[in-house]
Amino acid sequence: MLLTRRQNLALLAGAALAPMTGLRAAAPDAGTAPPRNPFLADSNYPMGHGDSAQSDSSQLPGPTGPTRALTSEEIRYHDLGVFNLGYLTSSPYADGKRVVWTNGSQFMTKFDHESFDVIASLRIPGSAHTDTLTHENFLKTFDSDASFAEKYAAARQSGYPRIFGVYTLLDVDNQYVVCGDGQVELYGDSTPGDRLSSIVMRRTWKKPDTLPGGFIGINMTFDGRIIVATDQGYVIALTRDLQFIAAVRLPKADAEIPSLPKGVGWIRNSFAVDEKGGIYVASSNDLHKVVWTGAKLSMDPKDGAWSERYSNSLGNGTGATPTLMGFGDDPDKLVVLTDGDKLMNIVAFWRDDVPARWKPLRGAPSRRIAGILPCNFGDPSLTAAQTEQSVVVTGYGMLIVNNEPRNIPPEILNDWVGKKTIIGYLNHLTQIQPFGTQKFVWDPAARKIRQAWVNREISSPNCVPYVSATSNIVYFIGARNNQFTLEGVNWTSGKSSFHYVIGGARFNNFYSQPIIDTGKRILYGGLYGAVRLQPKQ
Repeated sequence: MLLTRRQNLALLAGAALAPMTGLRAAAPDAGTAPPRNPFLADSNYPMGHGDSAQSDSSQLPGPTGPTRALTSEEIRYHDLGVFNLGYLTSSPYADGKRVVWTNGSQFMTKFDHESFDVIASLRIPGSAHTDTLTHENFLKTFDSDASFAEKYAAARQSGYPRIFGVYTLLDVDNQYVVCGDGQVELYGDSTPGDRLSSIVMRRTWKKPDTLPGGFIGINMTFDGRIIVATDQGYVIALTRDLQFIAAVRLPKADAEIPSLPKGVGWIRNSFAVDEKGGIYVASSNDLHKVVWTGAKLSMDPKDGAWSERYSNSLGNGTGATPTLMGFGDDPDKLVVLTDGDKLMNIVAFWRDDVPARWKPLRGAPSRRIAGILPCNFGDPSLTAAQTEQSVVVTGYGMLIVNNEPRNIPPEILNDWVGKKTIIGYLNHLTQIQPFGTQKFVWDPAARKIRQAWVNREISSPNCVPYVSATSNIVYFIGARNNQFTLEGVNWTSGKSSFHYVIGGARFNNFYSQPIIDTGKRILYGGLYGAVRLQPKQ
């Protein structure tokens, strides 16, 4: 049975359903945008999380409303099979036009950037049901009046089919790099320079058995080295033509991996890269800085490397990809994540040398921690909140969302796979959906994290938010009345700017991110396909 409302309040709903409170307008966030990596495609979105810093932010303007339901003409949809997460935009071709790449469990696809028509696709062998329209039956179940148990059973049956590369990147030569199933693959246009040509695989690098683990993350150094990592703690450097250069293993992997909960990886997310060769990878208890020296990967403190503990009382580690904050002439250079406590904290680490007179923060597990605050979404009595998303950063502003399901069967609360299934498939349902987003700011004068605002009316079931610094709006794929929505929230005040009603379970973003393109349109991965929102202005 589902928990009662009274029981649910003890978990989360009391905070979740309360109105937006405690708002105070924050000054525009001072800070410099991340530098563009010259070896990534020259576009707004050449890799997962948008840039090497993993900031989830853009200088492009996005849609601004007003609130309404989108018409069918304002939504483009392509059925591509389950699990299509990233939509990477190319550099301009000789004709001045661009393409958009994505890959999933069934197809690798290239779209025309303007029309969103499919230019080419390449079949990827997948699970049996991805070869049929079985998922249409799942969608009918998710949108029906069936019981929660029936919908949960359909979600478990749909499952998480194999996807070749959750994290991908598109390089300066418009080559699409994907890693998964023990190898890294490089794809491109069959006729180089012809965006309308078919897709071909150009090169493959097979990971040797001496570097165990599945791939989990990809990024690019600022001198053009592809960096990948495995969930067993190996960080690997390759050239852009997939020649092996070097590998290093993160400390504590041997000791900690055997004791992990079932289904939990030691490294769960991708990683950030700075312009000086710093690579920031989170394992289940520590944040690590690996240094690419230009010739090797180093964990030597003499090269600037470090490994520092963060709190992890749940034992599952952080659900966030580390995000860099502070660039150029900004006074403080930080890397931020949410930790693994039952009630997560936002945590900022000094990226480089810890200030000489810095005193350890009370209760912080490392002196390198520059700031830490609980993510309680404005409710001091809240006891549980977690996210599966990275911290969204613009300037010195930091935003997190709550993905913790509420009102679910007690036996699933401690079932990692079951809970992940609910977050992915069913977190939009009114009796399940989480509420709450919270913005923090780093105060460089006081060297503290401060709360900017809390909004307890917005629900972001499983979305990675994305912010337009130009429009001053942060975007979520949200939910209202069991329907998916695009939510726009003012970055400065935290108040809702507008929302678009999109539709039912077909438009579940399923962990993907709403990406702004040059036409103020929004691209994201639907549950079983590709979605573009193209609102008429």
